[in-house]
Amino acid sequence: MTQQPDFSWMVPIEVMLGALYHGQVQACSISSVTDELRSPNEAAFKPKEVSIGPLHRGTTRHVQLMEETKWHYMREFLDRRGTQEQNRRSERRLRECGTDILKLDKIIMACYGGNIRSEPQELAKIMIVDGCFLLELLIRLGDFICNNSSSYANDPILKNEEKMVSVLNDITLLENQIPFIVLKKLYRKVFPDGSDINNDNRVADIVCKAFGYTEVKAPVHILHLMHLSTVEQTQQEGKRVEQELLRCATRLQAAGVEIKAANTIARHKLVDWFNFEISFSDSVLRIPPLYVKDTTEVRWRNLIAWEQSRIWIRCKYTSYALFFQGLVCCKHDIELLEKNGVIVNKAGKSTDELLDLFRTIAKGAEYMDSSYSEIGARLNMYNRGKITTAFQGLPVVTWHKCRHVLQIIVYYWGNWYRILIRDHIPTVWKFIGVLAAAALLVLTIMQTYYSSRNKD
Repeated sequence: MTQQPDFSWMVPIEVMLGALYHGQVQACSISSVTDELRSPNEAAFKPKEVSIGPLHRGTTRHVQLMEETKWHYMREFLDRRGTQEQNRRSERRLRECGTDILKLDKIIMACYGGNIRSEPQELAKIMIVDGCFLLELLIRLGDFICNNSSSYANDPILKNEEKMVSVLNDITLLENQIPFIVLKKLYRKVFPDGSDINNDNRVADIVCKAFGYTEVKAPVHILHLMHLSTVEQTQQEGKRVEQELLRCATRLQAAGVEIKAANTIARHKLVDWFNFEISFSDSVLRIPPLYVKDTTEVRWRNLIAWEQSRIWIRCKYTSYALFFQGLVCCKHDIELLEKNGVIVNKAGKSTDELLDLFRTIAKGAEYMDSSYSEIGARLNMYNRGKITTAFQGLPVVTWHKCRHVLQIIVYYWGNWYRILIRDHIPTVWKFIGVLAAAALLVLTIMQTYYSSRNKD
């Protein structure tokens, strides 16, 4: 009897190929963040309160403690529509959810790059629990933001603003996503609809309502929806990252450029919206205010990570980060932009924290688009009146450069000091040892010097 060859090793390849042309998903759309992007702020890519999907499941104690809340939210979602008859049907709904999600196991695996080691049943369980929790949370969050409802005073998440912000950050992390098709399947089991699933945009509408975004179609996960809502999805070949703006805010002002905050629409304090409409005309650089909230850095870094993980999408968030990186070279620039209303510090960050944010926000990014190339080129060449401006701006630029150099010295001295304390003087006895060694070195040098003088 001829033994049949084992093709089990080809299953991941078949999974990936099968997902390439699926209308509702993208292969490898939920990918790991590269070390280069992660290194400036690793905490911006790890969930603090809640894990969604298999990548960060049970990684910290806080994440484990949230599991019970997930089950309560799941129960509430499956029991929606209120009547006792429908409540009795929640168990049947759960079984139907299990059947439908289990059929998607290969598609779900492809979304994670085919690298998930969980069994299909275990992966389906994670999708159902996390998906139902996420849908219930988004429904409540949308109601909370639109109606500012006081009915959530006892809600385990919405009753505490600090916890709510942490959870909002967590569900927008690139590594903390689940495929959007899972959310749509679960929602349709609780709220049946006769339309084709491809044309069912109700879950997208719920997400947009919860986060304050405009209506979009066909996202592959929540972070993708945020990108679709704010960036025009024209295909554009990315170019290698380069510093297009060569003058910081202070030097631009010294050259005669007036920096103003453009008018924008006021939004809810929990809504984090990036406005990219930067313009430069008649010596005035208009920049929509960048509201730095408790959710801004996490959202921004993960949207950059999403752009860097895809081919042929516009890297608008990356280019926007590089533009601000060019504007800010020291605290002087932060203070100027805050004074002019371009940076609005809603999170109460210190100037040092803001400076670190703008210095590192695009670190590790390899590709950008041409969004601000033309504006950057014009700003780099601009001079209102060469002789007059040079004399007027010279004191400002000189003081700015001196302050910049001083801050660099202080920054590196602080780093060296922290490394010294952490690696070489972790205990009192090692500190005494370092002092003794330094004293011995000084005495040896002195002895050598005086010995040479006596010989002379």
